[in-house]
Amino acid sequence: MRNFKPSFVLAVALHILIVLLFSISFLTDSDTAQTAPPAEVIEATILDGAEIDAEAERLKQNEANKHQAEVEHQQQLENARKAEEQALQQAKKQRVLEEQKIQEAAERRKQEALEEQKRQEQLAVKRKEEEKKLEEAKERRTLEEKKAKEATEKQKQAELEKQREIAEKQATLEKQAALEKQREVEKLKQLEKQKQQEAEREAKLKEQKLAEEAKLKQQQEAESKKLEQEKKLQEQKVLEQQKKLQEQKAEEAKRQEQLKQAESKAKAEREQQLAAERAKVEKDRQAALNAEKAKQAAEAEARAKVEREKQLVAEKAEKDRQAKLAAEKAEKERLAAEAEAKAKAEKDRQAKLAAEKAEKAEKERLAAEAAAKAKAEQERQAAIAAAEKAEQERKAAEAAAAAAAKAESDKQASLAAKDAIARKVEGAWTRPISATQGLKCTIQVKLLASGDVMDAVVVSSSGDPIFDRSAENAVRKASPLPVPQDRNLFNQEFRVFTFVFKPE
Repeated sequence: MRNFKPSFVLAVALHILIVLLFSISFLTDSDTAQTAPPAEVIEATILDGAEIDAEAERLKQNEANKHQAEVEHQQQLENARKAEEQALQQAKKQRVLEEQKIQEAAERRKQEALEEQKRQEQLAVKRKEEEKKLEEAKERRTLEEKKAKEATEKQKQAELEKQREIAEKQATLEKQAALEKQREVEKLKQLEKQKQQEAEREAKLKEQKLAEEAKLKQQQEAESKKLEQEKKLQEQKVLEQQKKLQEQKAEEAKRQEQLKQAESKAKAEREQQLAAERAKVEKDRQAALNAEKAKQAAEAEARAKVEREKQLVAEKAEKDRQAKLAAEKAEKERLAAEAEAKAKAEKDRQAKLAAEKAEKAEKERLAAEAAAKAKAEQERQAAIAAAEKAEQERKAAEAAAAAAAKAESDKQASLAAKDAIARKVEGAWTRPISATQGLKCTIQVKLLASGDVMDAVVVSSSGDPIFDRSAENAVRKASPLPVPQDRNLFNQEFRVFTFVFKPE
């Protein structure tokens, strides 16, 4: 009953549906019943319970199949999702590994950069230390030069004082201009003379250098020829030694041939002796046989006795012969072994002597080559040292000449600048009413590189304060002063300097 209940309910529902359809159709078509065509017959199939159950089972099976397909689809999706997650996880791990590798490489690069930086810092420290040492050496040299220049400056100052005193005695500025012009002409002539001397000295140095290069080249050519001759002599020695070795080998072969001939001759003699002994034994045997034949007529007992004696003699002779042959064979083998041992020993000795001679010759050749090379290298180094020394002397001479020319040029520039400063200060000076003729004072001036006056102080008074103040004002008024363009000369002589202000 439980199995048929759903089918029964479904059948009842279908019948109710059909009745409702008929009712609706009848109600809608009641007004046109007379003119309307006959009602259509609706065919309905009434299903029994078994078919309904089969249909329900089929629907359930379809639902189950769909559910199974959905489950499989979900499973496939889940598997695909898991595979994708695994791939993502693998890619993530790979990316992590790559990031780790990149980080390690970055760390290595960073470490290398740090090491490089450390190395650079060490190099920088070393360079700074070297620069510091150079700076200290430079400062010491500068101090020494400064001291020397101060001494020179004092001497120059004294000379300038003398020149100025002489110049003050001159009558007019025209004479001073003429003297200055003449001085400049002399300077130019002296510079031209120095240039000419420098050119002559350079030409001499070049000629000396060319002569030394030609001499060095000749020495090298002579040394190369000497080496070639020595090499040829060594080759000739080697050829002679090889020839001697070949002659020794030929003598050895000849001696071996003689030994072989002597051995073959001894062998033939021994064979002849053996043949003679065999012939003698055979002859004795034949004689014994003849005697035996002659004695056949004798008594049987004597014949038997002779026969036994003869047999004994024959056996003894055979034994002696065999023993002799064995002894001869042993002696022959011993002699052959001794000859072979002697030949081998002689061959080894000759080979050893040849090897020792070749080794000795090779050592002598190598020693000669090494000595020749050492001598050539020593001479080359000596020539290079001589050339370098000559070059250093030339450079030192050039540097000394350049330093002398620079010193003279600085001296002339300093004198010219100080004269120009004195003229400009005198031009800017306003004579006080109280100033008398012949007043002078010493002024210390501090300048900037541009020639601008930072300070001007009278360090040696004229005795007239008004004159001293007018001189200081003249220096300040004349700013900027004409100073040399050479910064080193300015720093040495014009950064802070003194000059005597003595207007005409």
